[in-house]
Amino acid sequence: MSQSDIYSKIRWILMANFSLKDTTNHFKANLSEDLGLDAWDINQLIFLVEKHFKIQFDPGVEKKVISLNQIASLTYNALNKQSGNVRVA
Repeated sequence: MSQSDIYSKIRWILMANFSLKDTTNHFKANLSEDLGLDAWDINQLIFLVEKHFKIQFDPGVEKKVISLNQIASLTYNALNKQSGNVRVA
């Protein structure tokens, strides 16, 4: 799954669960400032992403992510690690 596909699915999760409009829901959107999510919302978003993609992030990740693209990147990395497709730079 490409990072673009992951991003699209996360946008869908945001729109379906947090009543966000598509125009504010862009790749570099800050979760708090641009999307208006508070700490509880971010924690819930992390849970929904983990559930949807059947992955698990490291504990405390909700305190580290500040943007939508970070969640997409973390999801992409977790999926590739899970499937054994980890690339070495």
